[in-house]
Amino acid sequence: MKKQISISKTAKYSQLGRCSKKIETVWFVLHGYGMLSEYFIKKFDSIINETTLVIAPEATSKFYLGNDYSRVGASWITKSDKKSEINDNILFLDKLYSKITDEIGHNDFKLNTLGFSQGGPMLLRWLIKKSHKINSLILWGSDIPKDTLTKKNKSKWDSMNLKIVIGKHDEYISDENKKQFVEIVESYGLKYNLIEYDGSHKIVEEVLIKINKNL
Repeated sequence: MKKQISISKTAKYSQLGRCSKKIETVWFVLHGYGMLSEYFIKKFDSIINETTLVIAPEATSKFYLGNDYSRVGASWITKSDKKSEINDNILFLDKLYSKITDEIGHNDFKLNTLGFSQGGPMLLRWLIKKSHKINSLILWGSDIPKDTLTKKNKSKWDSMNLKIVIGKHDEYISDENKKQFVEIVESYGLKYNLIEYDGSHKIVEEVLIKINKNL
């Protein structure tokens, strides 16, 4: 018989910028499968200034990459105990958000959120359950879980200023994937801005800078 027990676990995150009352914009950015926050967050150096803070939570499930055991990656969700992993990560993101808000000293800031690849579905599941006022939601090379596209969630979706960013040469997103994706979001009546760039499955600095200027 399979059973479960709740435990405490130490979770990591990376940060660009300093928490202070001067902060006007906070970015929560979730990395993709097999990545670590300390490397992922470097992709956001170009949008940092004295009033901006970038927070990159790191998924708590770790594993070795490749066969030489020299590199470690992290994963947000797997199909094994998926519901528990989602709930655990939501608790992690909640606690981290509260910690950052306390350190800033106020919550009167613009909240921009970005989920890259596997980080997108996890980000969505957190935001859908919360009442945070979101300035923008950016899904980059990512998917949208069908369980978030419910009638109950429609008003929440409409308030999130959604931007979908896809590389024209993304090796993980085929033309058929794109077609199915468009059919799903259009049948739901999802409002979004599509941004395509001439690149592969990665964060491109020039594209990020342009998006940031228009938020």
